Amino acid sequence: MMTTPQKLDPMLDCIGIGLGPFNLSIAALADQDKTQLSTRFLERKPSFSWHPGLLLSDAKMQTSFLKDLVTAIDPTSQYSFLNYLVTQQKFYPFCASGQSVISRLEFSDYLAWTAHQLPNAQFDCNVKNVEYKDGQFTVSSENDTFTSEHLIIGTGMQAYVPECIKGQLSSTCFHASELALRAPDLTGKRVAIIGGGQTGADIFQHTFDQHFGKPAHIEWITRRPNIEQLDEGCFTDQYFMPDYVNHFYPLDQKSKQQEITHQKLSSDGVTSDCLQNIYQRLYHDKYVLRNTKWWAIKPHQTLVGSQYRNGSYQLEIQHGLNKTVDNIQADVVILCTGFTHDLPACFDNLKHLMITDQHNRLILSSDYCLQWKGMQTNHIYIVNSGTHNHGIAEPQLSLAAWRAAKIINHLTQRSVYPLAENQNILDWGLDVEPQHDLAAVSSM
Repeated sequence: MMTTPQKLDPMLDCIGIGLGPFNLSIAALADQDKTQLSTRFLERKPSFSWHPGLLLSDAKMQTSFLKDLVTAIDPTSQYSFLNYLVTQQKFYPFCASGQSVISRLEFSDYLAWTAHQLPNAQFDCNVKNVEYKDGQFTVSSENDTFTSEHLIIGTGMQAYVPECIKGQLSSTCFHASELALRAPDLTGKRVAIIGGGQTGADIFQHTFDQHFGKPAHIEWITRRPNIEQLDEGCFTDQYFMPDYVNHFYPLDQKSKQQEITHQKLSSDGVTSDCLQNIYQRLYHDKYVLRNTKWWAIKPHQTLVGSQYRNGSYQLEIQHGLNKTVDNIQADVVILCTGFTHDLPACFDNLKHLMITDQHNRLILSSDYCLQWKGMQTNHIYIVNSGTHNHGIAEPQLSLAAWRAAKIINHLTQRSVYPLAENQNILDWGLDVEPQHDLAAVSSM
């Protein structure tokens, strides 16, 4: 039973719910005198954590450390990655290391370092209910009640599990986001890794390197036609610039989907460094050591069925070309199947006010404002809402600081932060101004 909140703070300009990297970027840029904003960012966890189950020792970021929480907008901010290096007394050793991308572990440490010095961040605050009435939002947790004029939703993504295996989830069949927390003993086990993106590659590499003991056999299964490399070209990087997002936003949904499909490997492939390391390991194992083959990589094959019998998983995988179905056995199944975006139950009292498209997806303005029935006076901003609104850069860290500044500028109704949105090498040939896309809407 929920206890009655004990404290009612003065009304805030804005409350942020969730403190992942995206809301953390907004909180950091909002914590400046020039914004003149009163804000509070609430997080249910007792301390900051960023996908702790995926913080494997050798996992790398896919973006430059300069694309941190603030530097692209305010390089003088105390919350920059460079200031983190200086205050942690490792600036010179870091420079000598020659890293262009850093480990997820170090970036996570930087995020935590930022989060726990922000005065507008509040941890151990599990929001139970959000309501809107009389021109204000009321946000209630177990112990506190807050009121605010505006709202920022940054509650993150939830692990996606294929329907055919949901019933088998257990200590030996789990989503990849739990791996480092579970630290399973894979010694002598048959391991099936499902999913061919960066997470699948990282987990295959760590499993192959025996970070969790030496498995008897590894099966790496992906429905992708190959183990595909991230497109890291300098021209591909133009997709991750404000100029392109502003050109992408006003497109019709059919054109947006065509672009997203075409750009898949610019955001959803495996880094060349990771692939090279894996391939060299496999070559050495097979052709130099001449080991009996204890691993298999199976592209173009989709998990379509699963049963748990006699202490092991019987997995059915279907080939994408000839449609044949094969069966494999595994003692441990690790699902590298990505994430999906669903609003938590605390927003149930707002959902009937929200506007969606014909696919039941939330619609955002170019300024990341949710289209909803109270939007004339009170704004709900959502970060990481999906690529259908702003394109493939939306779930990536590349434009986190720019998006945060765009939201803050809209909140304050002034240019607190210059956005430099027209800096680009390419001429996209779409000279249109971003507009609110209100086509094909319906009540949720």
